[in-house]
Amino acid sequence: MQIERLEAIPVELPLMRPLKMAVATVDARTCIIARVTTDDGVVDIGESVVARYFTGESLASASDLIGGVLAGALAGRDPRDLIALRTLMARVTVGNNAARAAVEMALHDVVAQAAGVPLYEFYGGRRRPSVPTIWHVSGGTPASLATEAAEAASEGFPLVKIKVGSADVDHDIAATLAVRDAVGPGVELLPDANQGWDHDQAMRYLQAVAGASPGFVEQPLPRWDLMGMARLNAASPVTVAADEGVFDADGLRTALAVGAVGAVVAKLMKAAGPLGVREVFSVADEAGIGVHFAGMAGQTSIGAAHAAHLAIAVPNLRFGSGISPHYITDDVVTERFLPVAGHLYPSDEPGLGVRIDEEALSRYRTDR
Repeated sequence: MQIERLEAIPVELPLMRPLKMAVATVDARTCIIARVTTDDGVVDIGESVVARYFTGESLASASDLIGGVLAGALAGRDPRDLIALRTLMARVTVGNNAARAAVEMALHDVVAQAAGVPLYEFYGGRRRPSVPTIWHVSGGTPASLATEAAEAASEGFPLVKIKVGSADVDHDIAATLAVRDAVGPGVELLPDANQGWDHDQAMRYLQAVAGASPGFVEQPLPRWDLMGMARLNAASPVTVAADEGVFDADGLRTALAVGAVGAVVAKLMKAAGPLGVREVFSVADEAGIGVHFAGMAGQTSIGAAHAAHLAIAVPNLRFGSGISPHYITDDVVTERFLPVAGHLYPSDEPGLGVRIDEEALSRYRTDR
């Protein structure tokens, strides 16, 4: 089996409502789809959200890399030689983690389809019946955020993520406490500051919301402030988690060495694919810290399904998942991969179990 063609397909899909974060406000998701065709006619897909504010990539840069450098490097190679191909992609480009992740996901789909097994079996088999996932609330008043969170909890979502990190720390405190009151103690509450605060703001928030028992508070300080995160983590009454500040296993080891994290957020787009994410899980397991396996709110069913196949097979899913294809209003697949009562159920079909809808794809492509 050989890789005959590697294609990059950039798409943009509208969100159900704007997602307001400390770092950006977005009303649509830009995603790169990697489509691999083998010499025996098998077609397989992967996808990553592309966000300049997160990995520095754009649709144009990801498309150029996948359709140019990576397509040339991988042409004629055996797609089942996964470790060698991951190493090759890392050698021919620096960074570009989201683009590389999309390609690696497609290659894993090839391998699982060739073996005739669901992707989760390729990752070691089911460790849980389903993947708990999250509802995001952002940008509203404490009362409106609480109402939305309560509705999500009533629909079965076991986790709620509230976007905080604004300059108005008092508002964020009030919103967090209101959401906790609305959802009750049975829902995991995960505030995400998206690097929005300095040390004093973060500590004021952490102390004020400790009684609401959040599972963790995500990335309260800028990604580069590792020692600041360490000081905050040492003094905080709440677990501090890293997202933007830890991309891969090496980054997690560094953060752990200085005491900067009590939990970590893993993402395919950060770790350049499933193999990198599995390394993050391994390091977290060894350190005894919990993992939240996030996606990006508004990823397509392609990336979401792949993440769910991996999430159902990993040993440590202490803080559930943030896989969120339900945040877009439409999709590019024949049948959307959506949560049922707040849980995701990966397909038992060989490979990924989702297929591109060419008509829908044509509506959302940005290159035509």
